[in-house]
Amino acid sequence: MKRYDAARRSMALGMAVMMGVGGITGCGQKETKPAAETTKEVTEVSEQTAAETKTEAPEQAAPEEVVWWTYFGDANIGYLQTVIDSFNESQSEYHVTIEYQGKQDEMNAKIQSTAQKDLPALFSGAVENVAMYAEADYCKPIQEYLDADTEGWPELDHTWDAIRGAYCDTQGNQVGYPIGYSYPGIYYNADMFREAGIDPAEVNSFQDLYDASKKLVDGGFTTYGIGFHPDGFYFNAALGREGIKAYNNDNGLNGERITQCLYETDEAVYNAVYSMLEVYQKLHAEELCVPYGSDYQAEIIPQIASGDCAMMMGVVSMTTKVLDSVNGAFEVGILPMVSATEEGKCTGEPAGGTGTFIGNNGNEKQMQGAYEFIKYASTGESAAHFAVKTGYLAPNQEAYDSETYQTYVKETFPAVASVYDSLAKSDDSALNPYIPISNEMKAANKFAIETAAADSKADLKQVIHTAAESIQEAIDLYNQSNPE
Repeated sequence: MKRYDAARRSMALGMAVMMGVGGITGCGQKETKPAAETTKEVTEVSEQTAAETKTEAPEQAAPEEVVWWTYFGDANIGYLQTVIDSFNESQSEYHVTIEYQGKQDEMNAKIQSTAQKDLPALFSGAVENVAMYAEADYCKPIQEYLDADTEGWPELDHTWDAIRGAYCDTQGNQVGYPIGYSYPGIYYNADMFREAGIDPAEVNSFQDLYDASKKLVDGGFTTYGIGFHPDGFYFNAALGREGIKAYNNDNGLNGERITQCLYETDEAVYNAVYSMLEVYQKLHAEELCVPYGSDYQAEIIPQIASGDCAMMMGVVSMTTKVLDSVNGAFEVGILPMVSATEEGKCTGEPAGGTGTFIGNNGNEKQMQGAYEFIKYASTGESAAHFAVKTGYLAPNQEAYDSETYQTYVKETFPAVASVYDSLAKSDDSALNPYIPISNEMKAANKFAIETAAADSKADLKQVIHTAAESIQEAIDLYNQSNPE
């Protein structure tokens, strides 16, 4: 009624003005006000009316800032920014900002020493550190938000067991989710393999890598049979591929904490570790491989591209670099990670790569936003975009089936289809050891490889003892500092 009454008053005043001006010479009625004065009054009333009828537009609340700490480099951050921008534009509750925090070990050190209120709502983390994150105060498991999610998360339901299980704790609770699943395997020159008469399907163990390298080099097909991305991660990937558990309590997966490294005390574990180190030692002694410790990007990949090296042990996230360097000169193939010995592979697939985790900073709105972004980034086209740009695997069936990823498979890297065939048949039996000292474990494994590779006469029994002792010391120290 207020808006109607104001308009009626304005109309009445307007009529009065017209009658007054027209009635100066009229029938003896009293004079009206001068036109200028009347116009001023009308203007004042109109302004008052406008003020009365004006409705203040409610201010829209600013979106909650969700900060993401990462150790991804500039290129990957650029690819992720596309996904972030799309998420930010898709809703108005949250705004994600990604921040580089140094290399992986630097970021881990920083997040461990940061006060809760200063923690990010989202952070990147290596899959082998899931056990560490699950027990850390700075991490809030995804499972808590998943349980309260009434909308559901179909991409999670359609994530392959080998991938999803790698991001769960021993009770099956989801701790994080992969942003970039990096599958360990062997890149190879498929043209060279055919010319040398090597069937890639028969390269299943470390001994097979030695045999193939020797045939390729001795046959004059290449200078080096294989190069290695120098990281202790592959040591456990090979053991896991074979289903060998190198730690007690079922590799820490039965709900009991790991208390013992079995490198020396379990015969099957010892034989598997010895077999791998022996192959590293022979390959270097006979100059069949690129020296261990060589930079995979600056040294090994260029030799792959030139034909001076036939294979490289690496992770699937290196695909873009490999394909760009080869530039169509030959067909590039990829094999699943080989097992430690000739005993054969298990039905699982070892996990690698980087996940996203919720930072426990005490701000529930920000942490909810982190969960919503993790879900969004896992959807078909979003996950596919990052995968095809980087070479990481599509983490779930929806991403794999997306138009973007299927175009990549058909036109860019057809060989990767064999990896998904293997994943589809896999389970979660090749999980990493569920151990909070994964960084110390990887460092000890890498040092063992370096020692065996550098000295053809190195006593492998002593090398294994040194690795086991170093890992055991880290286990004991962690368990003493973190009593159950």
